[in-house]
Amino acid sequence: MSVISCVRYHNIINLLEAFNLLNRNDNLKLVLVLQVLDKSYFSEIKKFIKDNSLKKKVIIFSNINIDQLPKLYENAKLYVFNSYCEVFGLTSLEAMSQRTPVVISNESALPEINGKAALYFNPDNIEEINQKFQKVLYNRKLQLKLIQNGLNVVNKKNNNKNIKKTIKIINSLK
Repeated sequence: MSVISCVRYHNIINLLEAFNLLNRNDNLKLVLVLQVLDKSYFSEIKKFIKDNSLKKKVIIFSNINIDQLPKLYENAKLYVFNSYCEVFGLTSLEAMSQRTPVVISNESALPEINGKAALYFNPDNIEEINQKFQKVLYNRKLQLKLIQNGLNVVNKKNNNKNIKKTIKIINSLK
C-alpha cells in the first residue's frame, strides 16, 4: 500500500516496476491511494499498468475519505513510500500507528523522521525496492521489529508538542 500524491518526484513507476517483479511469484495486490496532481504522469501510470497486465493487481483509489485510511493501513502487509523529496512524510507515521511495517525511500528527511522503524531503499533501484518488499513480506521477525519500532517512533512524535500542533493544523485543513 502507498498513500501518495501523483507527482513525478514520488517515483510511482519505479514502485510499480518493483511490484511487478514481486508479483511474478505472489498473489499480492498493490493499493495506491493517490491524490492526482499531475494528470500527464497519472496517464503514464495507467498505461504502465495496462501494458504490464497489472489491472487486476493494482488498485487505485483517488480522493477517498480520510476516515477510510486507518482500515486500509490496518489491512496492508506493508506500507511503501518511494519519494525523492519529502520534508516530513506523515503517511509513514500514519501507517506505523496502525501497526503496518514501513518500507521507504532513503532520500531527503525520510530516514531522519522514520529512524529504525523503516526499511530503506534507493528509489532508483528497482531490484533493491523489490528485495526490501520480499524481506518484509517473508520475515515475520522483521515485520514485528518494524511494527514495534514504528509504534515507538509514533509515541515519541506524539509526545512532541510541536508535532501535535502541526498535525492538528493539518487535520483542520482537510
